[in-house]
Amino acid sequence: MKTSVWVAPVASVVVLFGSVGIAELTGVWEVSGRTALVAGEQLGVDDLKGWMTLQQAADGLGMPVAELIELVDPSGNAGITPDTAFRDVEDHVEGFTISAFRERLRR
Repeated sequence: MKTSVWVAPVASVVVLFGSVGIAELTGVWEVSGRTALVAGEQLGVDDLKGWMTLQQAADGLGMPVAELIELVDPSGNAGITPDTAFRDVEDHVEGFTISAFRERLRR
C-alpha cells in the first residue's frame, strides 16, 4: 500500500477536527444557541429565552427584578427568586408560558 493514498484522507480529518478544536479554544465555537449577555446591553421582549434567569431578564430589560417577579407571579406564592430561570417558572406558576409573558410585556 502506498502512503500517498492515505495522505489526503488523514490531512482532511486533521484539518476538520483541528479547526473545531481551535475554534473551541478561542471561544468562537458556540453550539448552545445561547447568546452572551453583555452588561448594559438592552434586551427586547423577543430576546427573552427560557434559559435566562429573572435577574438577567430584568437587567436586560432595564427594570427592577422585584417588578419582573411580580409580573411573573402576581400572587407571590410560588417562591420565585432572581436566580430562577424562565423554564423553571413554568413548573411553579400555573399557566405561565414564556410566549404569553412576552405578550404581557409588550402591552
